[in-house]
Amino acid sequence: MLRIIFTTIFILFTANATVQGLEMDELEDMVSFVDSQNLTVSKWQVVMKEKMEEEAIREIIEELKNSYKVTRTEDENIIKYHIRDTHKEASFNVIYSVVLPKDKVSYPELTVVIEGEAWDESVQSDYRLIKDSISAKYFTKSQREFAWLRTTGSDIISGGAFEHNLTNHFNLQHQTTQLDKVSNSVCSKYIYGYTQKWNEKITIENTPINIQVAITKNDKSIPEMTLGTPILINEY
Repeated sequence: MLRIIFTTIFILFTANATVQGLEMDELEDMVSFVDSQNLTVSKWQVVMKEKMEEEAIREIIEELKNSYKVTRTEDENIIKYHIRDTHKEASFNVIYSVVLPKDKVSYPELTVVIEGEAWDESVQSDYRLIKDSISAKYFTKSQREFAWLRTTGSDIISGGAFEHNLTNHFNLQHQTTQLDKVSNSVCSKYIYGYTQKWNEKITIENTPINIQVAITKNDKSIPEMTLGTPILINEY
């Protein structure tokens, strides 16, 4: 099986996911599980991505220029626009990135990252409003999405009951576990699986996968968890 890892760089998935009404998206479902285990979110991120026609992407660039300070960089292959919108009142940031290929063959691409280091009901409310607004304003049904979160350290994570609760919450199917021994005393655990609760998925050797859990130890040797939708390292 190809190695699956967490990263903030997003690749194409096989389906798209949107937030409609008050339905929970993948990130909110992850937070719901974390809360049920009395764990605390220490960092989270959602990436929305879509390839578009050049005319549409240039309209977005001009609109962003009217509202934010835009940083432009260029090399022999691409022109890139970068915008950082800090929502201090909402305790998270929104980062816009537009890539314009010079070859005129590849499609331009819009990426929007929403990320924060805290989560509560107020953050969730602001997150829903801002994400829905961005999705409706800049994206279409072809939008792709990736999400992950990390918890603070807790011995709860290393218990057998935790993995049982994880399986039950997401109704995990096609579940596999991989152990990576870092040293004689430290071992990282990776759990892969598929949940029908989420629309996104990738397929490896005819097996659908859309969830990954990494259980590692922090610098104090306390277990912490990273939970998210997986990507293939060799795809980007």
